[in-house]
Amino acid sequence: MTLGRRLLHLISDNQIMIVLLAIVLGVLFPQRLAPLNAYATWLLIFIFFVSSLRLDTSELKSYLKDWKMLTLSNLIKLFLMSLGIWLPCYLFAPDWALAFLIVGAAPTGLTISLVADLFGGRQSLAMLIAVTTSLLAPLTLPLVLWLVMGQHVNFPVLDMFSTLLLTMVVPFVAAMLVKSRAKKFVKRHDAVWRETSLIFFGLLVAGVTASSLIGSHYTFNPYDLGIVLVMVAFMGGAAWFSYAVTYWRTPPERITLALCMVYMNNTVALFVGDRYFSQLNVVPKLIIILTAVNLLLPPIKWAATRALKNQPKTFKPLTSTS
Repeated sequence: MTLGRRLLHLISDNQIMIVLLAIVLGVLFPQRLAPLNAYATWLLIFIFFVSSLRLDTSELKSYLKDWKMLTLSNLIKLFLMSLGIWLPCYLFAPDWALAFLIVGAAPTGLTISLVADLFGGRQSLAMLIAVTTSLLAPLTLPLVLWLVMGQHVNFPVLDMFSTLLLTMVVPFVAAMLVKSRAKKFVKRHDAVWRETSLIFFGLLVAGVTASSLIGSHYTFNPYDLGIVLVMVAFMGGAAWFSYAVTYWRTPPERITLALCMVYMNNTVALFVGDRYFSQLNVVPKLIIILTAVNLLLPPIKWAATRALKNQPKTFKPLTSTS
């Protein structure tokens, strides 16, 4: 076996550990890895392009027809998730309430399709949830903050849409053109696209983590550690809830929806915290939460593996959208 293939097998067998390693390296070496963040947009474009190469477009069209699933998933992600994790903090740890509210109200992260693929989920469904929550977030996020905090936020709607166009629409169209011209080549090298996208995802995570930590002067104490761990476990419960209420879908689809609930857009969360609540020193708390949420990935992976093994043999890839 060649060195290249051994490297690909190593990455394939330790996918989640590579993501967590990227976070740890970003925390340990912020000054060295922060320059990677300057290439975040290009990394996103590449990741989304490669994910689109592996996308089943017929499956995507089918999910677009399921208005019940789309409505329910967006409602849970953008409203119930934010209010659900804000309330316990407001009652028992009010100094952390705002940070968890922002995290909960943020849309699903744009790289969710890659994460869903690693967990045995549906890339096309993950991509659809990322797009719909991102399109709605400029409207729902200010509304949630206004309802809870009485804080008026002028969210940069045009910037959000231009970002979506550059990082999602353009690479998607480019990938469809490549697939139409070289379908066999794309399919033959599917494993290469998957593993290289994971490497670039690790670089993206390391760069964002490192850049976010620079300039942070927050002192983390055992009390804060307890609060974060309890609330992250609570978010895991929210992911399970989204899995349970979408009982009419197949296990891979329900796994995808559960991931979409806890895998938030770090950039949006940090932007809101820094732009509108910097005087409350909320950004360091956001960084801690966003890092800790990744601790949910291994247990979700374990649960996903069990769900896929135990799924009834009669399940089809797509079920009725009734």
